[in-house]
Amino acid sequence: MKKTAMVLIVLAFLVGTLFANGSPEEQMFFNNLMNNSQGATYSSGTTTNRTSTKGSEIISRDMATLERLYQYVDKNFLYEIDYDAVYEAMATALFDALEDKYTYYVKAEESGDYEEEVSGVYGGLGIYFSKTYVDYQDVEDESTLYAIITQVFPNTPSAKAGLKAGDYILEIGGESVVEMEATECAKRMKGEPGTSVDLTIRRGDSVFTIPITRAIIVVPTVEYEMIEGTHTAYLRILEFSTSTYRAIAEALSDLSSQGMEKLIIDLRDNPGGDVDVTLAIADMFISDSKLLSISYKDPSKNITYAATDSVTVSPSTEVAILVNGGTASSAEIFSSAMKDNERAVLFGSTTYGKGVMQVISSFGDGYTSITTASFVGPAGKTIHGEGVEPDVVIDEIVVEEEEIEAYTELLNSKAAEKFVDQNPEFTDENVRKFAQEQADTGLRESVLLLVARNEYLSRMDYDDRPLADIVYDDCCKAAFEYLQSYEIDYDANFKPATDTSVRVVNF
Repeated sequence: MKKTAMVLIVLAFLVGTLFANGSPEEQMFFNNLMNNSQGATYSSGTTTNRTSTKGSEIISRDMATLERLYQYVDKNFLYEIDYDAVYEAMATALFDALEDKYTYYVKAEESGDYEEEVSGVYGGLGIYFSKTYVDYQDVEDESTLYAIITQVFPNTPSAKAGLKAGDYILEIGGESVVEMEATECAKRMKGEPGTSVDLTIRRGDSVFTIPITRAIIVVPTVEYEMIEGTHTAYLRILEFSTSTYRAIAEALSDLSSQGMEKLIIDLRDNPGGDVDVTLAIADMFISDSKLLSISYKDPSKNITYAATDSVTVSPSTEVAILVNGGTASSAEIFSSAMKDNERAVLFGSTTYGKGVMQVISSFGDGYTSITTASFVGPAGKTIHGEGVEPDVVIDEIVVEEEEIEAYTELLNSKAAEKFVDQNPEFTDENVRKFAQEQADTGLRESVLLLVARNEYLSRMDYDDRPLADIVYDDCCKAAFEYLQSYEIDYDANFKPATDTSVRVVNF
């Protein structure tokens, strides 16, 4: 509010100064402009009737004033006006002023990259990111605009390099991202497969630069497999898109045919997606119980969703869910529904805490994302700002700040690549051998094991790569061991689902 008030004070001062000697026409225009803008706040100590005036009236008045200002600029501005650029700037400013990071306008020129992300196939490094403001103690400009990684896809160059959701990209190819638009950042990270780009990363208080080799990235929404030699299945959901429901239905059918008795669902770093799809998937596991309550600006629109009285997955199938700080939005809805209804046990760390819903719509040649509602789990717990707590806390294996320098040196030395060249067979013996040989680097054994594992996985054909890691992934290992401690108790009254529609009820 202080920044806004100061801008308006300066604007009023400049108007009085610049047009003190202006033409009568100019002075009349600005007098009318200011007079017709009643309700604006011109200093931090002045309030008006804006809050008591209907929004529609304020919008009509402000748009009329803005139109007069635009007409004046069009008539008097010396140089040629790029009307498309002005339009895009006004639309962007409207959404920026709402100060909600989930509400934004995607410009027409950026819509191609936006659609490319949604399509699921692109060339690059295997991450999603967004531009955001960062305030660090050692950064003089408190409004430094960096790129934050929001999701790292498995089995991609970024995953192999050890990047994590929450890492900040400071530089791309040695150039600061501060002045770059998001589209420019994306373009610089993309390139011919096999070429490399250096990323300078800030993680906590540490900064390091690592080279990452570009590749063609295929973004799946669902991956699954039976863990070899067991009746336990592993299902990874990377996001809840419109195609996810069908993909999961097919996956569960296939896994059941292979003898699935227990199931690990991996939602780590899942940023969410379509709420309706998420609820329909929860309905596959939960019967006749509350799934979610959604609260809108208009209370008459509030909705409570409940599952149908039948399920796709037998109640006898024990379920464990893996979550972390990158598990967000719809992924938190699913986790909350499964936990609160005692249908799954959660392993990992507290989820992100994004409990608000956005509606994404095309607007002209661009897109809009607008926050329209908030979520409350079945147990009445608010998700936004709180997250969903796991039943069993398992710390993720991450490179600690004091290990950053050694880790960067290890990657730059290509020690893992050289080791795998000489020891091409992916065995536990070889993975541990690498860790022993690199013990003097100062890195923990758990980190070294993952570096070696990632290098072996990167050399395997995608279809041949094991998905579940019950040896080196502590969270997955804990969930697997937990499930093995349970005996199967088959439910003779199990009723398969015949209708996948989630019911809308009022509890």
